[in-house]
Amino acid sequence: MTALAELAALIREETGIALAPAQEAALRAAVERVTPGLGPEGFLRAAASAANRAELMSRLFDEVTVQETTFVRDREQFDRIGWRELAICALSAGRRMIRVWSAGCATGEEPYTLALLAAEAFAPAQPPVDVLGTDISGAALSAAGTGRYRPRAVRGLGPALVRRYFGRQADGRYPVGPQLRGLVRFRRHNLAQDPFPPPGEAPFDLVVCRNVLIYFAAPLAGRVIESFEGSLFPGGSLLLGATDALQRTTPHPALAPRQPGASAARPGPPEQHGRQRRRRDPAGPPGSRDEQLTAALAAADHGDPGGAATLTEAVLTADPLDADAYFIRGLIALNVGEPHRAVAALRRALYADATFALAAFTLGRAYDQLGDASAARRAYRQALGLLDPEDHRHELLLQQIDIGDIAAACRARLGG
Repeated sequence: MTALAELAALIREETGIALAPAQEAALRAAVERVTPGLGPEGFLRAAASAANRAELMSRLFDEVTVQETTFVRDREQFDRIGWRELAICALSAGRRMIRVWSAGCATGEEPYTLALLAAEAFAPAQPPVDVLGTDISGAALSAAGTGRYRPRAVRGLGPALVRRYFGRQADGRYPVGPQLRGLVRFRRHNLAQDPFPPPGEAPFDLVVCRNVLIYFAAPLAGRVIESFEGSLFPGGSLLLGATDALQRTTPHPALAPRQPGASAARPGPPEQHGRQRRRRDPAGPPGSRDEQLTAALAAADHGDPGGAATLTEAVLTADPLDADAYFIRGLIALNVGEPHRAVAALRRALYADATFALAAFTLGRAYDQLGDASAARRAYRQALGLLDPEDHRHELLLQQIDIGDIAAACRARLGG
C-alpha cells in the first residue's frame, strides 16, 4: 500500500470519508499544506508519534473536509419545514424550545439559515429554537463561530433578509447579526465515530444533514441515517439531501416487510428529503401516467409497497417498456430488503432506457446489498458515464436531486 493510500485509509477509518483514487492529487496537496516538504511518507512518520498524531490528523481532516457553502441552498427543502407544527409538538411534550441539529454544518451557513427561517416563521416574536451545528473540522467550526461571509454566500437571501439579519463590513463581508447568533451554537462531532446524539445533548425535533453522507463509504452512511433517526424525539423529522437519502444500505423502516405473525410495528419518525411528496387524496385513482407514478412514489414513501406495485403495474400494462415504472419497482424492492428483485427490476429499467443514470446508480446499491462488489462497481462506473445534466427524460424521479451529488456518491462508492 502506498503512503497516500494508507493516508486515505486512515481518513476513511476516522471520518467515514472515502477518497477516490482520482483525489490523490488533492490529498497530496493537503499533506503538503499541513507538513511542508515531508510528503505523505514523512507525514505518516510524524503522525506515528503519539504526541503529534492527534494534532496532525486534525489538521489534515481540516484540509480535506473544509468547504464553503451558501445560505438557503435548495430553498424548496427548507420551505417544507413546518416550524409552527414543530413548536406545537414540542409544547405538547412539555418542552418550550424546538431543538434542531445541523450535522456536517461546515462553515455554518446551514445552521444560521435554519435560525433565520425560524425567526421569519415566528416573527415578530422571538423564535423558540435552539440550533446546534456540528462538524468534524475544527477550522470549519472556527469560521462558523466567527460568522463572517462573502457576498456570494448570502446572495440567495435577497437584500431585505440580508439587511435584517446581517451587518456589513468595510472589506465587503457580512457578519451574522446578534439575533441569529443567539439562536445557534457549534461543537465538534464526528459522524463516523462519536455517539448519537452528541454527548450531553437531548434528542432533537429536527435533524438536518444534507450533502454529507454522499462522501461516506457504504455501509457507514446507512448506519448514520439510522443513528439520526434514533436521535429524534417522537414525531421529530429527519431532513436529508435527496442523494443522501439514496445512501441507505438497509431497508427503510417504514417499508420493511412484516414477519409472519408479527404485530404491526410503530412507524418510525417521519423522514423528509429532496423528493418528499404529499399523500394523494384517496377519493379516486390517478389518471395520467405521471400521476400514477407520482402516486406510486407517494405510496412507497408512506409504507404501502403493495399499492405502489399496483400503480406501477397499471403503467406497465399501458407501456411494457416504461423505464421509470421499472425503476420505482426496483427502488421499492431495495427498500424492503429484496435486492434480488431490485436487480431484476433495475436491469429492466436499463434495458428500456440504456442511458438511465439514476437506475444504474441504484442498481449499484442493490448489488452492494447482495455483497457483489464487482457488479456494484460496474454499475457505479456505468452511472458516472451516463450522467447528463441536459437529459430531462426522468425529471419526475430527479426532482431536487443534483446531478453532481449523484456523481459524488458514485465516486465515493468507487473510492471505497
